[in-house]
Amino acid sequence: MTPPSLSHPAKPAASLAAVRHGRALLEEMAATIEQAAVALAAVLDRRAPAEATWQTIRDQEHKGDAIARDLFDLLAAGGEVPIDRPALQALVGLLDDVLDAIEAAAARLAIHRVRRPIQPAQALGQAVLEAARELHQAIAALGRAADIFPHTRALHRQENHADDVLREAIEHLFANGASARDIIKWKDICEFLEAATDRCEDIANVLETLVVRAGHEGRLTAGHVVLDVERHEVTVAGQPVPVSVKEFEVLRLLLRHQGKVVRRQRLLHDVWGDDYVGDTRTLDTHVGWLRKKLEARGGVRLVSVRGIGYRLDLVRA
Repeated sequence: MTPPSLSHPAKPAASLAAVRHGRALLEEMAATIEQAAVALAAVLDRRAPAEATWQTIRDQEHKGDAIARDLFDLLAAGGEVPIDRPALQALVGLLDDVLDAIEAAAARLAIHRVRRPIQPAQALGQAVLEAARELHQAIAALGRAADIFPHTRALHRQENHADDVLREAIEHLFANGASARDIIKWKDICEFLEAATDRCEDIANVLETLVVRAGHEGRLTAGHVVLDVERHEVTVAGQPVPVSVKEFEVLRLLLRHQGKVVRRQRLLHDVWGDDYVGDTRTLDTHVGWLRKKLEARGGVRLVSVRGIGYRLDLVRA
């Protein structure tokens, strides 16, 4: 497998120093996000006071702002940067958004003097923490030439989980006769927590796009299914499984967007091309063949989403 290193060969020493500096700033910002998420989870789990912790998180948010300014200055200087310039600009803004969402949730916990967080808010705090950890590892993987996809897949899963928990939180508030004040308070807090996971997923999309464009998409995995891009090989539970070219490309798209719906139009366009005029049911036939080859031993399920497309899910043990 070719590792997803996005650095460029044979650069002058000054350029290499700028690239290393930019990469270090990205990792420092990701580490700051993880530290803020750890502090926030401690408040939600009733292991730390809200007021004092909010100040700590505010300090981390200010630190993140300073790092973001340094990165934007690096971009403005016009020199070498660690990744594609438009992607770096988007990435810095999204990282800042994650920190802002964490700080906003902490602020409301302090302002409302929360003493007994509701269970869905605690679950969302844990989702933010897990996402922050995976985010830190994903950013670090860019510099280590390591496989980034396990971390980005985890970010997608945390965002899906947070969506579900947010719905459960709102249902919990209305089903248990909460006061209007509590409904407004907790809905606000939970929405900021969920927003943090949304921005983490946006970052995952940016990182995955960088790796794919650079041609370093080595292996994609889900459950016991492994797709090796370079070898054009699929294995299930360690055993090779024969797949056609079209099956391989359909599976590649579904694995790349694991847990998310891929539209039929996208699958037909990317796999069969713009000029395909055949029966659209051929896609359903190929997905059916993949189900027979993967689902029994692969720990995955290919889900048909009526009127939209297909989604690849992990099977819960």
